[in-house]
Amino acid sequence: MKENPIMYDERGLKPETAYEKGQWREIISHNQDEIKGFFGEYRFLSNFWPAKVFLDGEEYPSVENAYQAAKYKKETRDYFKVCSASDAKKKSSASLQFSYTGEEWDNIRLQIMTSLITQKFDKALNPELYKKLQETGNKYLEETNYWEDTYWGVQKTEAKEEGVGENNLGKLLMKIRCG
Repeated sequence: MKENPIMYDERGLKPETAYEKGQWREIISHNQDEIKGFFGEYRFLSNFWPAKVFLDGEEYPSVENAYQAAKYKKETRDYFKVCSASDAKKKSSASLQFSYTGEEWDNIRLQIMTSLITQKFDKALNPELYKKLQETGNKYLEETNYWEDTYWGVQKTEAKEEGVGENNLGKLLMKIRCG
């Protein structure tokens, strides 16, 4: 199987180390019942995967790009339409002026993500991704991660560890898959 080159350049499993290629294998579980970790053959479930999505009538190359752009005023979003998903996340993590307070963003982020994920797996807009999501059947989907995202996913540092998080991205994907 050819591994997709689209990867995070996040912190490694241990805070003092950098991410190393293939390190995700230490925390994932892919079997007949579950997909825990959007890596390898299931990388397409990641928000970093290329997909046509729209935010306020403007096209973006991935959910991650559009989601990060949503934090800013429409007239300041052009960068997010052309950069990589990784660069979109980095830019959004920089000390830029968001259009929302933290509380305001917390109140709308799920709604924004729902719209973007629905578009990513829309049968007409992105038919290949729609088909791939359907092919996951009834498997439990979990955005297992090691970069401390406990809102969208479940943070783990070892395969044996249970993990902590709300898994809102996985829940959205399972809901959209069911139609």
